[in-house]
Amino acid sequence: MAARRDWPFLIALALLFALFAAIQTRLTWYSIEDGIHVTQTVRFPFQLSDYRRSITNVRKEAASAGLAEGGLLESIDGTSVRGPGPLVRQIESHHVGDRISVTVSRAGEPVAASIRLAPESETPLSVGDWVLRMLLDSITPWFCIFLGFFVAFLRPRDILAWLLLLLLLSFKDLAPSDQLRLTTLAWSGWMRPAAIFLFSMLSSSWPIAMLLFGQYFPDRNANGRWDRVLRWTLAAPLALLALTGAVAKLATMDDATAMSAVTAVFTRLQTPIVIVAVAATSTFFFNLSRKMAFARTRDDKRRLKLLYLGTTISLTPLFLIVIFTLILRTQIVTSEWVLVPALVLLFVFPLTLAYVIVVEKAMELRVAIRQGLQYALAKRGLRVLMAIAIVILIGIALRIVTDPAVRRPQQIIALSVMVVIVLRLRNFAEYSRAWIDRRFFREAVNAERVLNELGESVRSIVAVEPLLATVTKTISTTMHVPRVAALLGENGGYAPAQSVGFASAPQVKFAAASPVAERLARSREPERVSLARPDSWVTQESADRKQLEQLQTELLLPLAVKDRLLGFLSLGPKLSEEPYSPADVQLLASVAAQTGLALENTRLTEAVASEVAQRERLNRELEIAREVQQRLFPQGGPEIPGFDYAGKCRPASSVGGDYYDFVAMCDGRLGIAIGDISGKGVPAALLMASLQASLRGLAIANPPALSTLMENLNRLIYDASPSNKYATFFYGVYDPQSREFSYVNGGHNPPMIFRGPDVLRLEDGGPVVGLFGPARYTQASVRLQSGDTLVLFTDGVTEAMNDQDEEFDEPRLIQAVRASNGLRAAELIDRIIQACDDFAAGAPQHDDMTLVIARVL
Repeated sequence: MAARRDWPFLIALALLFALFAAIQTRLTWYSIEDGIHVTQTVRFPFQLSDYRRSITNVRKEAASAGLAEGGLLESIDGTSVRGPGPLVRQIESHHVGDRISVTVSRAGEPVAASIRLAPESETPLSVGDWVLRMLLDSITPWFCIFLGFFVAFLRPRDILAWLLLLLLLSFKDLAPSDQLRLTTLAWSGWMRPAAIFLFSMLSSSWPIAMLLFGQYFPDRNANGRWDRVLRWTLAAPLALLALTGAVAKLATMDDATAMSAVTAVFTRLQTPIVIVAVAATSTFFFNLSRKMAFARTRDDKRRLKLLYLGTTISLTPLFLIVIFTLILRTQIVTSEWVLVPALVLLFVFPLTLAYVIVVEKAMELRVAIRQGLQYALAKRGLRVLMAIAIVILIGIALRIVTDPAVRRPQQIIALSVMVVIVLRLRNFAEYSRAWIDRRFFREAVNAERVLNELGESVRSIVAVEPLLATVTKTISTTMHVPRVAALLGENGGYAPAQSVGFASAPQVKFAAASPVAERLARSREPERVSLARPDSWVTQESADRKQLEQLQTELLLPLAVKDRLLGFLSLGPKLSEEPYSPADVQLLASVAAQTGLALENTRLTEAVASEVAQRERLNRELEIAREVQQRLFPQGGPEIPGFDYAGKCRPASSVGGDYYDFVAMCDGRLGIAIGDISGKGVPAALLMASLQASLRGLAIANPPALSTLMENLNRLIYDASPSNKYATFFYGVYDPQSREFSYVNGGHNPPMIFRGPDVLRLEDGGPVVGLFGPARYTQASVRLQSGDTLVLFTDGVTEAMNDQDEEFDEPRLIQAVRASNGLRAAELIDRIIQACDDFAAGAPQHDDMTLVIARVL
């Protein structure tokens, strides 16, 4: 339902993105082409002030021809020019070196001037010039467009996402050069008014976006009295002026006399507008400081801190450049080698804004560093950053010392400041290297090692209470999580079975149909819980909210086996209040998965022990297990005309690890399976039961390919068994209509087809099941003929030994089958087992013996 309500916003965003992308693509192309032909591109000798015809930004070639700022432009080359649009078109119609005749009106008197048009640059662009041009005209605008729309598409109904989009789009239009802005006036078609309007509107919207973002961040609530007052007294007038100014610029771009009244108004309001814009921008920092002091939640405080630090890091370099320029009264600190790093740092500001909006839970600065750096690069990275900073400072120092315009006292002050900065940088770098090594990475490595060991050790714990106690205490200690609770299913719900960090056992219970239980059962993935966020999946009306608040839950880990949710772990906030990183969640999910398997094994063991105790206590345990296993073998199968089949398993002890099965398909086909579990006794029998359940569950779906079935079966057995447990397994399907027998052999003794004097072996397939994670299998088929005898067996038959340690082996098996030709399948099985017993001559049976015989009549 929420996704359906998002469609209007998403459509609007898509249309806006298409508009901005089209305009920016044209601007980027012009910027690159202009940079390539910079020596052939005509430079505008002067410009016209907004909404008026008065000349401004007079260049050297225009000044030498006698033009000065303030004159009213009348004509160029005899053509009347009354606005910036015609001016741009006239200039761009000429080439470098051409002369133009300009007539201006000064004090009511016309003044004529002949201007020789100069190139935008006498020399091709240097590397530094290219970097600066691409950064200002291409990289920054595209970065702002993509980042702003990305966040808005992620959260289309979040007011902060839209404010961020407005902020980034206005930030984008503060960067391009005047030459790039003026070129839009020469465009034709719909893109010309759209670009002019958006340039004007958005470049005036920066203070509005800053004011509103400061009000609505982080709780998206700005209903206070002072918030409303500031919106009406600052934002509303600025928005009205921005809109009016954009409309006026459209109206005056071809004829500045069309709106002389508006021109007069904007001229008088220029200073008040600047004051109001500065005041609106200042409220952003004021709100940031105020809310940081009175933040309602710790997460809000972290977000505000991150935003404050990101803003400081991003804007401080440019602020220092401005201060140095004002103190020294020179432009020496505005070269590309100083400006480019400062402009690159500006990207930190929008990235920080996007992070604090999108992230589920904000991180402390130290945590962001840990997740953003690798240990091997941390120290080197700090050295590189220090070297870059020192090189920049040395470059500035050399420029200051060699510039004759800078007086000696100013040089001494500037150099002293730089020496202090270098010394502080060295101390900061040394401290940072030690701090990163000590505080972050060793601790993270230790936590990962301990949790990995925990995941391995829980497999050997067979009692629920010590299992959960070990898991909760280890997670609490290793991850620095004071409150951890393990909840298990009981009486139609989930209640705490073990907890750490609570004064008393939490009195909570989640119903089996509760939103939390259903979400975990459905996803079987870790779920983050952010109760403070309004867009959290745990809504205010949720019945589970109070219980999660009592547990102080921040992360839920399902304890699941296959399609059953056995319970879940509730983890509270860390001592450091940092959020759980993706690496933390992945590691904890692995521990939870192993714990779920251990719980299932524990429950299975307890169930078997309980059943045995009820029947005949300890002395009847193996007999009961034998009976259970025998019941797992097929007691019969569907009668298939023209096809005689039977199977038998004789375990070496009370319970065994051999397995065979007949699976009746709904379309009349018959599945035939045989397997041999590694090991003996109860563990092998339990894995055999798991193998049988998994096969029947997969086969009942009637998959189109047996190879796919075998791959899925391998993955299930791999996930549910210890690493040293596996099974050789053969599975085939017989179609009585076509007599086609399709099969896959998973590392099992190849079954044999006796056809006259020939013996065919069914070997195609793949590795044993349960030993490797992902594995590939191939499927094969053979068409059976009347008189064919299919013999499937385990190695307990061919490896039956006599007292001379000789094996029965396959040649004797083949001989026994040929000697019993004409018998029914069940009789042939008995005859083969009798032949093995005769060969063993009373020697004990060391392995389970299983045979499946099928004959085509």
